[in-house]
Amino acid sequence: MLTRKAKLFLSLTAATPLLFAVACTDNGIFNPLADAAGTYQLTVYAGKTLPAHYVIQPGDPNYPNYPNGAAFDVVDGTLVLNSNGTYSETNNYVITPTGGSSSTSFFRSQGAWNLSGMDLTLSSQQEGRYVTGTLDVDTVNYQESNGNGGFDAFEYKR
Repeated sequence: MLTRKAKLFLSLTAATPLLFAVACTDNGIFNPLADAAGTYQLTVYAGKTLPAHYVIQPGDPNYPNYPNGAAFDVVDGTLVLNSNGTYSETNNYVITPTGGSSSTSFFRSQGAWNLSGMDLTLSSQQEGRYVTGTLDVDTVNYQESNGNGGFDAFEYKR
């Protein structure tokens, strides 16, 4: 008959491979990319909550296609973090030239993402894009250069 210590030893020995099997498929600390993977909805675009409305002034050299000005409205967007370390980001907007008809368009970025603790990076070598931010439970926050010497804040929520 086995002693109590022998039974405990045998049960621990039998359970150890199961613990490693679970750990290999767990989405927790052993695979943080899979745990954070998912679709996040745009809630803040360049510091404004959605829908975000902007006015393009007449003659703005950054928008030569709209010499008379326009309204620029960001209506929605998604950030998809895939468990394989790739991402795709799409922001949809409507532009209405002064005195003209509205048209819809989008911004799209694709690349790689990485997570170290709460520190998130999005990078796209093709686009020359490298963004750092945070991922806290279900919220992605980052700031990105606005091309005018400042930075704009963006937020996505799962």
